[in-house]
Amino acid sequence: MVTKEVSSRSAKAGDRVKLRVNAPVKVGDQVLIPVGASAWGEVTAVSGTGAAGRSGRLTMRLLHLETPAGPVPLTGTRDTKGGGNTAGVVLGVLAWGVLGLLNKGDNALFKAGDVIRGYVAPAVAPTAAAP
Repeated sequence: MVTKEVSSRSAKAGDRVKLRVNAPVKVGDQVLIPVGASAWGEVTAVSGTGAAGRSGRLTMRLLHLETPAGPVPLTGTRDTKGGGNTAGVVLGVLAWGVLGLLNKGDNALFKAGDVIRGYVAPAVAPTAAAP
């Protein structure tokens, strides 16, 4: 889960985001990864708000989980979109004419506590070197 809010207002593609495991990962009855373990994600795409009520967009992918044995690669992505502002644009146009089109939509947010479902990445078998 996200530990600190990430907003399309300030985030940039490539930003690293610290995450936290919110449920234990078990095999049978054995806990392999406890609650609270650290993980990392990366912002992959950002689109800010725009005129005419256009909302922001934000996409994040999981990178890896930190363990005492070293990083474990993860897979998983999630995107979010801010709310549009169609009503604000319509009212703005009625009140101020063409200038009402300058009203923007909402920023996209990953709030602290939002869950991003991830999976352990499949192992990649080593390949033989070419002669």
